[in-house]
Amino acid sequence: MNYDSVEVVIDFVIRRFKLREWQYDIEEIVEDVAEGLRHIGAAKVFQDKVHTLTFNNKAAALPRDCVHVKSLDPVNTKYIESGRYIQCDVADGTEIPLIYQAMPVDQRGYPVVPDNTAVREALMWYIAKILILQGELKSVPYSVAEEEWQWRCGSARAELNVMGVQAWSGVANDFTRLNPLKDQHEKGYSEVGKPNTLDRDKRQR
Repeated sequence: MNYDSVEVVIDFVIRRFKLREWQYDIEEIVEDVAEGLRHIGAAKVFQDKVHTLTFNNKAAALPRDCVHVKSLDPVNTKYIESGRYIQCDVADGTEIPLIYQAMPVDQRGYPVVPDNTAVREALMWYIAKILILQGELKSVPYSVAEEEWQWRCGSARAELNVMGVQAWSGVANDFTRLNPLKDQHEKGYSEVGKPNTLDRDKRQR
C-alpha cells in the first residue's frame, strides 16, 4: 500500500473548509491523525513488525509503536497484556520475539496516511470535529461533522478491509479443494483442486 505524509491531510482540510488563516500546531495535528487512524482500525492501516522482548521479573515493555499485539513466537506462548507491558511466566533474561502491529511512520516519526480517498475524507471530518470544538471552524455544525465522521470512518474501514482479486482467488481455490467434484473416488481424485465448470452439452453426448 502507498502512503502519504500527514501534510496531505492538513492541506485537504485547509482546501475543503477554506481555513486560510488557520495557525495549526503540527505536533497536535499529528496526534489527531494518529488517533483518527486508530479509530478507523483496519488492518491495512498498520504494518506487521517483529521485536525481540527481554523479560525481567516476568515482564517486558512493549515497543512504543505497538498498536496491537498479535502473538509471541512461538504462537502458543501464553502471555498477559498489562498497559504498556506484557507479562509471561519465563526466567529473567529470556528473549522472546513479539509479533505486533505498528502504525507506519515517516523519517520524522510522524504517522503516514494510506493513499486512499475514503481514509482522507474520514480523517478530514475527524479533524473538523476537533476544529469546531476549538472554535477554529464555524461554518459547519458539530452534529454534521460527527455524522460525517461516523459514516466516513465506517466507509474507510470497509474499503481497506476489502480483499483484492488475488485474495479472493485464494479463497475460491481453497473452497474448490474442500468441495471436490462428484464421483471423484471413481476417477482417483484426479480433478480435485481444479475449478468446477458447468458443462451445458454433457447431456447431449
